[in-house]
Amino acid sequence: MKIPRFGKDFLLLALRINKIDKGYVDFYVGPKKICKIVNKESIKSPNKLLGDCITLETKLFNQGYDKKREQYLEKMLVSMKTSIEILNGVKIPFKEQFLGLYDVNLGPVNESELTDLKEEFNEAYGRSGSLKEGMNGIRIRRKVPQNRVLTMFKKALSITEERTKELFTDLIPKKEKIFIKLVNNTNSDDLKWPYYEWYLGNFRSRLEINPSYNMYWSAFLSAAAHEGYPGHHTEFSVKEQKLYRELNQFEHSILVLKSPKLIISEGIANIAANVLFSYRDHAEIELHNFCPDSSKEDSHEMLAMQYKAKRKQSLLWYNLAYHALVDKWSEERLIRYANNYEIFNQKDIKNLLKLISDPTYSTTVFSYNLGRNLIKNKYGEFPSVKNFRNLLVNPILPSDLQ
Repeated sequence: MKIPRFGKDFLLLALRINKIDKGYVDFYVGPKKICKIVNKESIKSPNKLLGDCITLETKLFNQGYDKKREQYLEKMLVSMKTSIEILNGVKIPFKEQFLGLYDVNLGPVNESELTDLKEEFNEAYGRSGSLKEGMNGIRIRRKVPQNRVLTMFKKALSITEERTKELFTDLIPKKEKIFIKLVNNTNSDDLKWPYYEWYLGNFRSRLEINPSYNMYWSAFLSAAAHEGYPGHHTEFSVKEQKLYRELNQFEHSILVLKSPKLIISEGIANIAANVLFSYRDHAEIELHNFCPDSSKEDSHEMLAMQYKAKRKQSLLWYNLAYHALVDKWSEERLIRYANNYEIFNQKDIKNLLKLISDPTYSTTVFSYNLGRNLIKNKYGEFPSVKNFRNLLVNPILPSDLQ
């Protein structure tokens, strides 16, 4: 790929920030020689990086790019500049910081929405007893033994892949591939992810599955859609092919986690299953393919209701993060607040609080709910193939969907 001087400087800047702020870049699939330059050089000071970023901002509008691409690159540079200022010790109010990083305003979820959420969970899971008892009973009944996790997930991935390729004809690169790796993260001090997709470039992904995390047969289809088809792996493969390789748009050879791109990517992944299946279809597929004994399970109608309610649980995650990072609540108060809704168990709550307190991932917690809501408000709860294809193929900013 022949990348212009401006593009090289853009990529060098992102990779140099990553050298200070580990995890800032989630993947890079651009020219290796650019990465080698950064690997060999000493760490640049935030002041130097700030100067480089300002220089790029001044040069952007002389590159001859169309207005849409200029706007995209401008927001990416604003995001990088905000990250550098934070590294430089500049005190930026959290909401202002978030807008600069992600191109979207941050505010709390209205508590009335969470009251409605608890009522939906009660109707879907609690019924005759308390919600807490209902949720615990389902966790016990639906938990999958560790030695069955890989087989079940592969089956779910195969189902979502087949459906995605039926709907999105000739969109996904033919040489794409997902490698699956089991990882065991049992250290209580570590962050725990049930799944994580690492994009490797050249249309390949490594998808890590952590069977030491509590896994339930009723969640495999959503996870496969989120991480694989038509979620993260599909989006990154398509954008590498369409934008980076065919159009030589260097900015799509890299994923900066603290950027507007993350909001869109997590939104795409979070609503991906709804592009493939209705809630009823989702329930039927999982009962037929993953449930060990459907005679002991809820009806299709109840399962569909549960899937719908579960889609909204990120509202509570979002507000927990908001109260922790903006309102500065104590851990004790956050745990009490989360327990009040009876949706998550103690292990999940504590793991989420670790995520929120981690500098690399703290602000990314908001991306799941924000991204999904932006897409839902623009295209509906079940986006059409045409609209979802647009999200997969084109560079979209959060402000484009508002």
